[in-house]
Formats: sequence, C-alpha cells, structure tokens
Amino acid sequence: IEQGKAEGKAEGKQDAALKLLELRFQNVPETLSREISNIHNHKHLDILLEQAMTAQSLEEIDTHFS
Repeated sequence: IEQGKAEGKAEGKQDAALKLLELRFQNVPETLSREISNIHNHKHLDILLEQAMTAQSLEEIDTHFS
C-alpha cells in the first residue's frame, strides 16, 4: 500500500511539473515530457517543481535533468 501511495505522489508531482511548464512555456517537447515521467525520486521531483517555477527557459530545465 505504501509503495502505491509513493507512486501516486510521484505521478502527481510529475503531472504538476508538466502542467506548470506548459503554462509557462506553452509547448513542452516530448523528450522532456518523457524524462520528467521517468523521474520517481521525490527529492528530484521537488527540485523539478522549483525549477519549473523559476527557470527562464525549457533548456534550463532540460540541462538540469538530462
């Protein structure tokens, strides 16, 4: 049950990050979207959410997580 909860939280953070990036930059490349979907570490996802709020470009996000 705990693993399911953790996976659900990770998916929620992934979805939130993608939505935020789409709102800020309109089009998120499929490659970046896939990279984000492959991040399951909660600490990394928290960093991603912070980056999604503060990055000046998608390239800045991509460089940090690729």
